[in-house]
Amino acid sequence: MSSIRINSISVKNYRSFGEKQDFLFPNSDYKKPVAIVGYNNSGKTNFMNAIKFGLYESVREDTFGIKDFHKCEWGNYPCFALKFIADIGDEKISPNIEYTNISMLTIKNEKIISSLDYCNCYGDSRKYGKKWNIKQNAPIYYVNFHNIKDEISTQKSSWGNLKSFLGKHIERIVKTDESMHLKKETFENEIKLSSSKVIDNSQLSKFIETIEVNYSANLRNNACKVDFGLPNYEDIFLKMMFKIGLNGDNENLIPIDHFGDGFISMFVMAVIQAIAETNAEDKCLFLFEEPESFLHENHQEYFYKTVLCGLSEKGHQVIYTTHSDKMIDPFDTKGLIRLEMDDKNQTVKKYNNVGEFNYEQIDIETGEVIEYSRYNEFIKTIEPNLNRILFSKKVILVEGPNDVLVYKFAIKEKVKSFIQNKAEIIDKDKYADTYLNFENISIVCHHGKTTALYLIELCKWFKVDYFVINDWDFELNELDIQTLENINSAQELKEHTIYTSAADSTTKGMITTNWNLIHNAGIGNIHFNVKKLESVIGYDSNDKSSMAIWDLLNSGSFEVSESLFPESLVNFLGLIDK
Repeated sequence: MSSIRINSISVKNYRSFGEKQDFLFPNSDYKKPVAIVGYNNSGKTNFMNAIKFGLYESVREDTFGIKDFHKCEWGNYPCFALKFIADIGDEKISPNIEYTNISMLTIKNEKIISSLDYCNCYGDSRKYGKKWNIKQNAPIYYVNFHNIKDEISTQKSSWGNLKSFLGKHIERIVKTDESMHLKKETFENEIKLSSSKVIDNSQLSKFIETIEVNYSANLRNNACKVDFGLPNYEDIFLKMMFKIGLNGDNENLIPIDHFGDGFISMFVMAVIQAIAETNAEDKCLFLFEEPESFLHENHQEYFYKTVLCGLSEKGHQVIYTTHSDKMIDPFDTKGLIRLEMDDKNQTVKKYNNVGEFNYEQIDIETGEVIEYSRYNEFIKTIEPNLNRILFSKKVILVEGPNDVLVYKFAIKEKVKSFIQNKAEIIDKDKYADTYLNFENISIVCHHGKTTALYLIELCKWFKVDYFVINDWDFELNELDIQTLENINSAQELKEHTIYTSAADSTTKGMITTNWNLIHNAGIGNIHFNVKKLESVIGYDSNDKSSMAIWDLLNSGSFEVSESLFPESLVNFLGLIDK
């Protein structure tokens, strides 16, 4: 039995990583996969590379070039510190002790002159190389689904190395299977005999003999033997290939690499499952790069539930990057690491919390963030929006479909106004139309103020920047926003005259909900349309017709006023010159 598990990793100055970022992984009691999410260019692949360099890929003087240094500056040399526990048959590594791998470089005169790459399991001595031993003996599998055909190749490179996870696993089986070793000599003799029978007295045999005569002459009549046969015993199995018979056809088998990438991805699923099932005693580490790459969204969810969760439930550690909301469980807050690029153009840890969700922090009036007893509301409002929140840098929470319609229009107009004098932007209309997409900002429709409270708490928990837009539902002479802002507690609200003098329980509920929104969101993160959206945009009908509102927006006379689009929203969207 062998095992390995990563406890934490620190990364500094590696490519998009600048200032040191520390990441924790859940302990072995956690039986779910860990997802690395983030926008394009947020550093997900760099994070996976950091795990490899911190764990088993050797760091030498020639491992990195200037492109691997943060901002391509020699002073920003990469550093990795990875903590792990392992049982790999190494007398220096005790199964129950956490060890630290340290990898860093020494730079002089814009040149890498030395590397530090050691594990504290060897004490103060730096002469022991631990990476090779871990790579050879630890059950670690890295699969890059972008290069899925390479991952099923079992051929060695020109240097004699195996790069694919499948080739490495087959090589390990061949080297460690005692029953195969007992048959090795018989196998080699039978292969040699069979090959000789086929070639004997053939044109190929005469061709090889002619080569041998000429080669001996070219070597000044040096007596040499030229043989033409199969590879060595261990390499024979790496020359073999998987073949597939479709629809029960066992006669016409097709090599697996002749199929499309989606078909191969599903084959890789089966390989990964087989590795786990045939190594029942091992506790492996699986590292996956965007496993959804060539899968239909239904198969993405199948892969997540069947393969990723299946491996984790068996005690294996699974870490993967993904862009797909089908490949995560948004309720599983421990198994999520979210990366972002900050204003300094470096990767930062935006979310990584292996603790339990703290329900005590949620307002007493709203209850739990996710409450399955209100399943109908959950399906309509929470479930469609959870994943959008997780995969966004910023979120605008609006009340209904017409709010989405109006604010998408208004944001485009505001962006066009902001960039009108920016000569470097050529197609200003297209830029404005795609501004939210480019900045990774989502507009989420929550269909009700109570639901908004749920989503606000989720944004806080996952550290997603948010801005809330709701109808006030009162005229200002009936209820002033400033008045509710100045009330500090739910008890104080219930004792206030605006509450006690309310006409009925419905009005009291509306007052309470508005107070909750202000104090949960924070007054700087919320805007109210008074009395409602239709009032602010000058739409007098109560029919809430989206078509009529769209015609109003495109009438040519509509202006985006501050009562609809406050300065706080302008700042939230980044429409300010820095």
